[in-house]
Order: sequence, then C-alpha cells, then structure tokens
Amino acid sequence: MEEKDIREQIQHLDQKLDRLLEFVEQQNRKREEFDDLVTDVSIVAKDAFKHSVVMLDKAQVELDSCGISCLVIKVLQNLDTFHEMLGMMESARDFMKDATPILHQVGLDAVNKMNELDQKGYFDYIRQLSRFMDKWIQTFTVEDLRKVEGNLENIAGILRNLSDPALVAALNRATRVITEVKMEDEKDNLSLWQIFRQLRSKEVRKSISYSLRLVKEIAE
Repeated sequence: MEEKDIREQIQHLDQKLDRLLEFVEQQNRKREEFDDLVTDVSIVAKDAFKHSVVMLDKAQVELDSCGISCLVIKVLQNLDTFHEMLGMMESARDFMKDATPILHQVGLDAVNKMNELDQKGYFDYIRQLSRFMDKWIQTFTVEDLRKVEGNLENIAGILRNLSDPALVAALNRATRVITEVKMEDEKDNLSLWQIFRQLRSKEVRKSISYSLRLVKEIAE
C-alpha cells in the first residue's frame, strides 16, 4: 500500500514537473518573441528617427537638448489631463450616439417643412420679392429716401389716416369703380340738357357738394 502511494506521489510530481517545464518553455518562447519584437521595433524606431532628423534638417527645424525629453516629461506630468480629455471624448461620443437619432429626426422635419413651404409657394414669393426689391432700389434712389425722411411726419399722418376702416373702404370702392367703369360713347356722350337733368338728381348734387367741400377743406 505504501509503495502504491509513493508511486502515485511520484507520478503526481512528474506531472507537476512536466507542467512546470512546459510553462518555463512557454516563457522562454515569449521572451524570445519579445526580444525579437524589441529588436524589430528598435530597428524601425532608428530608421524613423533618422528619417525624422533628415526631414527636420530639410525643414530647417532645430531641436535643443531638452526638446524630445522635455516633451516626454511634459506628457508624463499631464497624464491625468490626457485621461480627462479621453473621458470627455468618450462622453462626446456617447452624446453623439444618443443625439444622432434626434438630429436625424430634426433634419427630416426640417426637410418636410421646407417642402411644405415650397409647395405653398413661399420660396417663389421670396424670389419674386427679391427681384421687386432690386427694381425698387434701381428706381427709388437714395435721394428719394432722404426726401421721404424729411417728410416722415406727413407720411406717418397719411398712414395713420389710412388705418380708418371707412376711409380704406371708400378708397377701395373708388379704385374698383375707376378700374371697372370705362368711358362709353352711348353712356357718356350726353347733351348739355341731359347733363343738367342729372345735376338735378339728389345723389349727383350731394356728390358735387361733398366734392366742393373737400376741395375747400383741402385748400384751407
């Protein structure tokens, strides 16, 4: 029984020894691979450094003795700042990830609204208004604008009077009648007697009286 236990312990030790040797071999392989990597990186770094020196020399850039070493020290001293910057960049990335669907929807809403305005003719109206303003500027000079400024009080009074609904309605009727009623030989080629007979009409007399009173008030 003791010999069997001893053999099992020896076998167990052999297994552990095999695993230990295997681990040591793996570590040796990793060290060799790391050494090869360091060698390759050193060669590449040397070539890159030489190339950088040549480029800096061609660009007439001079580095003092502190140059790169001081830069490395500055970087190491500000690692916390770099971590904060990376954190901010990650936060900005997360924000853009969350905001992208919202911005996409806003863009779609804006396109739909622009299409709606275009269908209603807003853009055509704005283009026509722009052409109107160009012609207005060509016709209405700066000197005319100065004259308007000098008569601004009277113009304001006219606009104030035009705010009266009764006056606006009367002007609307007058302009409509002037536009619609045209001179006709049959209706307007009247004799003096026919004109005199119309002057006897109450409506005509009231209109003439009102016109004369308006002329009198304007003259005064």
